[in-house]
Amino acid sequence: MFKSSIFLKGVIIITSILSSAGTVFAQTEDAIVAKKNSLKVNPTSFFVSTFALSYERYLSQGTTLQLTGGMMAASQDSDYNGTYYNGNTYVTSNNTDKAYGGLAEVMLKFYFLKGQSVMSGLYAAPYFRYCKNNFEIHTQSTNGTVIPVSFKYNIESFDGGGVFGFQWVIRNAFVMDMFVGGGLKISNNTAPAFYNKDDRTFWILEAQDYTGITPKAGLRLGFVF
Repeated sequence: MFKSSIFLKGVIIITSILSSAGTVFAQTEDAIVAKKNSLKVNPTSFFVSTFALSYERYLSQGTTLQLTGGMMAASQDSDYNGTYYNGNTYVTSNNTDKAYGGLAEVMLKFYFLKGQSVMSGLYAAPYFRYCKNNFEIHTQSTNGTVIPVSFKYNIESFDGGGVFGFQWVIRNAFVMDMFVGGGLKISNNTAPAFYNKDDRTFWILEAQDYTGITPKAGLRLGFVF
């Protein structure tokens, strides 16, 4: 009788431990599903002097909303710095060309092959993007004498389209988002007529003033919370 009592107590204790472990495991699985936010940066945008930060929020089964904001900043000494004769006296110029601006993008992501997390798997996503970059340029004009010319202009663009991508949540902490696609872009350039495109100071940044079909691809890295 005594041995039976000890055996029953042992069974009850082991059952309780296994039940508790199952509850903890279930809570852990719930925690994986429950992380519905992420913050990501786009390292590929650094090549165009832009810092872009994306916030993604889980909305409902298989659907998330992603908002992206970015800031662009670049500067360099003008190619036309130096000492020149303006017809009356010698003048020394020491100017800095500048580029600065920002972007905003909204993307609605639909996960059609989902991973373990609610924010992982293969997805398709339409997007809309607005961008405005400003430029301060220093150049010169020659008409018998050298005349310094300084002007400001901007490139404003709207584009929309769609991408396909794969997002992977790693160890319920980190996230990697790869995507490729494209859309239609419309741009407006306010540069003066005398500004030669072949002499652009910030070539990559200033070459984004085209209108037409544009590709879209990239990589975002961040974390979920």
